[in-house]
Amino acid sequence: MENEPPSLRPLIKRYDSLDYLRGLAAFGVMSYHMFLFSFGESDSSTFIARVKIYAVSIFYVLSGLTLFIANPKLEANTKSITAFYLKRFFRIFPLLWLATLLTYLINSNPEFYSFKTLIVNIFVFPGMARPDKFVANGAWSIGNEIFFYVFFPVLFLLNKYKKKYFHIAQSLILIVFLAFTFKILDSSITLGHQWFNYVNPFNQFLFFTAGVYLPTLKLPPHNFKNWTPLFIVLTILLITFYPITGEPVMLVTGSNRIVLSLATIFLCYLFFLSDFSFLPDIVKRLLKILGDTSYSIYLLHPIIFIILKSFSDKYYKLNPFVLISLTVISTLLTSKIVFEKFEKRFISFGKSILN
Repeated sequence: MENEPPSLRPLIKRYDSLDYLRGLAAFGVMSYHMFLFSFGESDSSTFIARVKIYAVSIFYVLSGLTLFIANPKLEANTKSITAFYLKRFFRIFPLLWLATLLTYLINSNPEFYSFKTLIVNIFVFPGMARPDKFVANGAWSIGNEIFFYVFFPVLFLLNKYKKKYFHIAQSLILIVFLAFTFKILDSSITLGHQWFNYVNPFNQFLFFTAGVYLPTLKLPPHNFKNWTPLFIVLTILLITFYPITGEPVMLVTGSNRIVLSLATIFLCYLFFLSDFSFLPDIVKRLLKILGDTSYSIYLLHPIIFIILKSFSDKYYKLNPFVLISLTVISTLLTSKIVFEKFEKRFISFGKSILN
């Protein structure tokens, strides 16, 4: 730990706060999908539409941030980098494959069986180039994550030892982000018709690199931590009430995207700085469980909804709000079981291979 940036060392113990935010973001994505599946797409003026876009952006920022914190011994040698990729493989791939298999079992969409789609979902790595071909709902973001992992060792080592080159790389990534925001994505065309461009990993890369950079910022004054809850509330209010209307594409184009992206990155930084010691222990335990199970929540809730919806349509028509409530409860319980009995076993298996 001697080589860690001074601003990072005292903050490693606050890792739980990032889990809290990750869990809340996963719950937000689930809430959005429940609204979408039951009532249709929402206007960009609504909070739920902003969750649709920027909860996933939060995942990217947190991914870069937590990877930088959790890999202090990563070095530029084959053994170290291989260990990093093995840990990522056993953390990401097994649950993605499980969600993919379940999606195939409950859905007979013939498009799922095209050659390109099968290749992406069986081998996963091609999903870096074609994340829109993943069949599991929301798995496109996993394709983006895998793309980011390819570059993480380089970004980490540059940020740790060669700041100048890291900033050059970050500037180039920012230019690409701005090109998508102001040129490639067209605010006059619906987001759905531009989905291939939107889910392009280069369009999302800035959030991940911002996360890699945040832990090395100079710490604010110590008493700033006392104000972080207030700043968190104010940032959420900004994201919620920033004046935007129309189709969701308005959230990811032009100056709107710049404002909301900066607010999202700042929100992640505030959670990074805060330890939430003022919260009751029971609340912190529940938030920690939500964070631990966030990956399962993210991938499994659409599958559980489809199963319950099919049962409802066939046997007993449920009120949409009852169906949503049952889906949320079932997802939370199932995700807890899957995390304990499935995810943790593969994580442990990966560690045993390394040992």
